[in-house]
Amino acid sequence: MPPKKGVGVSKGKQPAKRPAAGRGLPASSSDEDEGEAARQEILAKLAALERSKGAGYGQPAASRAQRASKRVSSATFQRDVLNRLSALEGSVEAAGAAEGRSGGSEPGGAVELEAQATTESAEEPPVAVVVDQPEGDGAVVRRGRCRILICGHSMIFWAAHQAKRTLWGSQLGLSRWAQVEWQGRRGLRWPGLLPLLFEGRCSPPPDFLVIHLGGNDLGWVKGKALTMQAQADLKFIAKQWPGVLIIWSAILPRRIWREALDHDAVERARRKANKAMFKALCAGLGIYLPHPRIRDTYANLYRGDGIHLSVQGNEIFLTDLRQGLLLSLQELWGVRA
Repeated sequence: MPPKKGVGVSKGKQPAKRPAAGRGLPASSSDEDEGEAARQEILAKLAALERSKGAGYGQPAASRAQRASKRVSSATFQRDVLNRLSALEGSVEAAGAAEGRSGGSEPGGAVELEAQATTESAEEPPVAVVVDQPEGDGAVVRRGRCRILICGHSMIFWAAHQAKRTLWGSQLGLSRWAQVEWQGRRGLRWPGLLPLLFEGRCSPPPDFLVIHLGGNDLGWVKGKALTMQAQADLKFIAKQWPGVLIIWSAILPRRIWREALDHDAVERARRKANKAMFKALCAGLGIYLPHPRIRDTYANLYRGDGIHLSVQGNEIFLTDLRQGLLLSLQELWGVRA
């Protein structure tokens, strides 16, 4: 029987030489393993060389597309976010019960949130080190931060104003790892999102994009039409900004829906819209960030207009944003907190 041919290689590449197995004797399994290991090592070195050539000055070693490919399962990540926020909600409710509060009283308070901010800020590690080139000879190590853009309607506008007055500041206590930018436009509706992001922007695209929008559209358009347009626009954004992580901040309930003849109908549309976006984001479009502690039954979380959040409501909203962004940084950017 003629001897078996060696493993084929792609056209244009030479197979790795195997150690001599001895004249007239078949190659042993250990020799085959060593030859395959040598081949894999050569291919790995070639791939590392190509990455080092393509790495731009001052950019992280993992490109935006590479970081996107390393993301954890979206469904698993969603469960982590929900579990953390649910745990936070449970601890707040337990503290309220211990103080003798009634079931419909306010969840949490400014002192509690500031204490939590102080504790978490004290535990923050130094700036994450990003390697521009693969490890080995000639590797360049730099310190870098990712860019976070938070955009939306008046909820974002007023949250940005209040963030400046908290212990976290406008950077939400994340300045060691990220640069947080706010783009809140009062009265913004969904058709204005793409012009807000792309018209007249000269800066590089963000690494994380947080969107809180859609509340002003409910009551004017059907919830299904809103979610279909939202999903199409998010896909467009992902195509224009490859590697960006899109975080959808859930549409908040309101005590009063302007121009709505049926409050309950609009509230049902809001819940359905959030549910539809949750499914789309879990399918790989991005991350869904809920706000379980903000409910329209808590009057103290809203201003007198029944739409905008009060000081305490904004504190909870900012806490949710920070928790979601911090978890995203831990899972996708590699920071340790």
